[in-house]
Amino acid sequence: MKQTFCAHRGVSALMPENTLPAFAASLALGADEIEFDIRLTKDNKLIVSHDDDLERISDGNGKLCDYTMEELKKLNIGGKHGWKVPFCEAKDVFELLSGKIIFNMHVKESGENGFLIKELAKLIHEYNAEDTCYFAAVPPELECMQKYTPEIKRCAIQHPDYPNVWDDAVKYDCFRVQFWYGMFEQKHIDLLHSKNIGCNVFFADTHENYKMYFDMGMDNILTNRMDLAAEYRENNM
Repeated sequence: MKQTFCAHRGVSALMPENTLPAFAASLALGADEIEFDIRLTKDNKLIVSHDDDLERISDGNGKLCDYTMEELKKLNIGGKHGWKVPFCEAKDVFELLSGKIIFNMHVKESGENGFLIKELAKLIHEYNAEDTCYFAAVPPELECMQKYTPEIKRCAIQHPDYPNVWDDAVKYDCFRVQFWYGMFEQKHIDLLHSKNIGCNVFFADTHENYKMYFDMGMDNILTNRMDLAAEYRENNM
């Protein structure tokens, strides 16, 4: 398997995270994948956001799920970087970049009866993006994915609440896992590779760590500094 880089929330260390400019910059810097997070708004629209609380990521306050998409798009999520940029919808990302880069879509919630997962699968099929998209999630969402959208590839995310990702990957028929730094060993990568399951790691932002993880056999590194990853690739890969 080719060793690749995934831009975590876009070029998130340098630009407003989970925004169209950050995703476009990732493509320009040569990222193989972009990772983004998806939640539901009050009016059941698919919005790209890591947090459900608005304070860290925007000039709004309260819970994201208490606002409609129209209301959320009036907020600025670029203030920390001195930008003015709005939230985007999942369909905006597909419209801009579908077919140009792989989408690692972190599904933060399932929605009632898997509503979010089903709607996201509709987008994937609408854009004929089955070969360039995959869902990433922890077990509660993975279970819904396996039930409602088994045709979409799945990646099991390691989390402090769900450390045994190698077991989750087998249980939910995942084609990849996504390790959390510091929560795995070489033997876990080897075990998964023996089962033909690919390995992501969250995250690395230095040349030293890129080399360390690739030397361990990691297939895909999530990075907040795709600019540094591009430099590393040019000089080392």
